Amino acid sequence: MSKKLVYLLIWVFVLIGFLGLAFRVQRVEAAGTIYIRADGSVEGTMDISSVDNVTYTFTDNINDEIIIERDNIVVDGAGYTLQGTGSEIGIYLLFRSNVTIKNMEIKNFWAGIQLSFAWNNTISGNNITAFDYYGIYMTYASNNTISGNNITEPSQPECRGIYLRENSGNNIISGNNIVGFWWTGILSEGSSNNIISGNTIKDNMNGIWLSGGSNNRIYNNNFIDLPNPCFFEHASTHTFDAGYPLGGNYWDIYNGADLFSGLFQNETGSDGIGDTPHLMPFDNEDNYPLMGMFSEFNATSEHRVQTICNSSISDFQFNGTAISFDVIGENDTGGFCRICIPTALMNATYSVFVNGTEVTCNLLPCSNSTYSYLYFNYTHSTQEVIIVPEFPSLLILPLFMITTLLAVVVYKRKGFEVKFYPVDKSALVVVLSFCGSERVHTRTSNSLVRSFLAKRQLFKIPFYDFALRVILIKSYKRQKVL
Repeated sequence: MSKKLVYLLIWVFVLIGFLGLAFRVQRVEAAGTIYIRADGSVEGTMDISSVDNVTYTFTDNINDEIIIERDNIVVDGAGYTLQGTGSEIGIYLLFRSNVTIKNMEIKNFWAGIQLSFAWNNTISGNNITAFDYYGIYMTYASNNTISGNNITEPSQPECRGIYLRENSGNNIISGNNIVGFWWTGILSEGSSNNIISGNTIKDNMNGIWLSGGSNNRIYNNNFIDLPNPCFFEHASTHTFDAGYPLGGNYWDIYNGADLFSGLFQNETGSDGIGDTPHLMPFDNEDNYPLMGMFSEFNATSEHRVQTICNSSISDFQFNGTAISFDVIGENDTGGFCRICIPTALMNATYSVFVNGTEVTCNLLPCSNSTYSYLYFNYTHSTQEVIIVPEFPSLLILPLFMITTLLAVVVYKRKGFEVKFYPVDKSALVVVLSFCGSERVHTRTSNSLVRSFLAKRQLFKIPFYDFALRVILIKSYKRQKVL
């Protein structure tokens, strides 16, 4: 054999060796495990940072599984992605407490998150997709909160969105979207005393699968496009509503009517709750089935607004005074909305406008010092709903005096023309016009003025600008032009 051939073979073997080494290094990097150790240190990645050993924040996408060995911490994905190869557990909590996992996308794992012998943890605001078996897997887990997660697009047919197993009790499962499972949205096996509320479970074979356990409270969920909204593997008893007026669940297969209202559904008028129970096996029943989908919105950091509505709701806003949102439904069909407003957020007599037109609004008798329940109807299309409070009577005279004073100041300093127009016996409108470009509503209607005010974000606009501004003085008994 010639020397050239020998040298050539040596170089080939060396090159193959380097390539093999590079392949093995890359494989170890992709299949490694990241640890947040009990002492607060992070091993296995440079893409998780912490300055206080309490809050751990992703700084980039991560392609490994994470095992957490430390209690009382927050792991914030900051919008980044945790991705696996399909055979691992994305984030594993074993014997852990007071850990928060939030704001990340978790995909392509055997299970997105697993909690075993874990308590008082919070899993919120995550997108969990493309998992092989479980979105969130819980065994011997108690007093945990699973909220506001999107669990969708499983990669295998027999997947479960959330699996409560082996005496997992006293957990709160709320506000999650669990969509697109061939098998089951939520599986509870041998688990009791959990609260399952405010979830949307859609396009699955089974909505909730109950196997053993008892006394789970299941209410204010939306069960949509499900062959088996609630499947009982064994005889067990659970609670499917939270009483009146909070109500039960929305079942799209429920065909009851809503002609009456009240605790016993025997009072005149609709309230967004079916008049007859929704019956299920083993003497389970939803005594107050919802006639529309349940939604909950954060008006402020302290106050939430809840709706029961047969429309799709979007663009919910609270500007400090008025509530507004859009409703969408099939054109020319009947729409309704029942809205629950905390009185600490808005506490007054309410006016409701749909596309600028005031509609009849019923303050339901179940309203109290803490919550106001309003019910109103409309015709479907794409509609804007605005809910505003009316002026408190104690503000009438002071507001009128301030308005008049400001009008005079504007007149003298800015060249405005000040005019007062009567609207009816209970209202007076002050119109400020500038440079002769005056536009005045000619129809004498309180609802027209209140609609205009609602669209101008009542109480939030300045008293004048270089366009039309209108201020409504309620109950000021004046008919003649000043």
